[in-house]
Amino acid sequence: MAQDAPSAATGAGAGQPGANPFRPGFGVSPRVLAGRDELLEEFDTALDEGPGSPLRSVLVSGARGMGKTVILNELEEAARVRGWLVVRLPESGDLVEELASTTLPALLAEHDSERAVRRRVTGAGIAGVGSLSTTARERYEVRETAATLLARLLDVLAGHGTGLLFTLDELQAVDREAVSAFASLYQHLVRDERDVALAAAGLPVGVGQLLQHRGTTFLRRAERVQLGPLRTEEVTDAARRTVEGAGGVIAEDALDVLADVVHGYPYLLQLAGYRAWRDAAGGPITADHVRATRGVVSERMGRLVHGPALLDLPQAQRAYLMAMAQDDGASSTGEVAARLGLTAQHANVFRTRLIERELIAPAGHGRVDYSLPYLRDHLRRQAATG
Repeated sequence: MAQDAPSAATGAGAGQPGANPFRPGFGVSPRVLAGRDELLEEFDTALDEGPGSPLRSVLVSGARGMGKTVILNELEEAARVRGWLVVRLPESGDLVEELASTTLPALLAEHDSERAVRRRVTGAGIAGVGSLSTTARERYEVRETAATLLARLLDVLAGHGTGLLFTLDELQAVDREAVSAFASLYQHLVRDERDVALAAAGLPVGVGQLLQHRGTTFLRRAERVQLGPLRTEEVTDAARRTVEGAGGVIAEDALDVLADVVHGYPYLLQLAGYRAWRDAAGGPITADHVRATRGVVSERMGRLVHGPALLDLPQAQRAYLMAMAQDDGASSTGEVAARLGLTAQHANVFRTRLIERELIAPAGHGRVDYSLPYLRDHLRRQAATG
């Protein structure tokens, strides 16, 4: 949940702005969370409603910089406030094996006091029985599965009226077979009406492809949440509350410029706000301070968002994007095809693929434009440097 920024009295002194309240790190929760209240409230309700609530299984998708990881952080916090345990699943390797070999044994060692007592008693040895038991266990060791360990852990948690939340970030990068195996395990827990929940996040195309895998059928029934850009009023409200909560002042026209600079992207809101606060040097943040952030915002967006998004893009699709970069606004699909020396039908194949990747979007009849802010700037910089 959104946390209030520290008051001015906790900063450099009463009436003076304190430390920079904006937090432009990927996956770092902001002091004021903008525009996601409805999702968090529905998840809160789902945890309280008990097994069977549909929003206990959530798949969050959105472009880089839309705040997917921050949402996972907030959902985890909602669970922890209720006393739930949170397990962050690894983004690589065998998810179920990791649970069985490391994660669940560690959680049981910490929370299953009954089992811990039994182990201490056996280890001490009672009239020779302990040593025989230990020898037998070492000779005929039975390795418990993730399913049995989970069942035991959930029994322990049920005794306290709590449950277990699994979270998984960068879902598009996780091995599909590993996700399939975990989905099967999770499905059985849901069918048995155990107190479990799942929140996963990833890029839209990767999530869509993953859900086409035969072993992830169950996850298709999870609640799908597509994170879109923040509304202008959400951007300005979050910026104002962040600045004023830290004892600063931001002009009304500066808020308008900020909304134009960040294009509704939560990450860019934090980045532009951070730079403007720093440049204001303790004084009111003006429209000029915010305008001066545009170059940094464009460069950082290109390096951290556009670069990874274009990394595995086929050359023909990249060429289509580069051809669009010759225009200052939306591009005519016919003109783009002509620049590439392609027929309209052939160029339309690349157009469709780029729309599916959410790199471009229709912008009226026969026209397309970039979906990601500052992508045109990034492509022009690439063209200029060869």
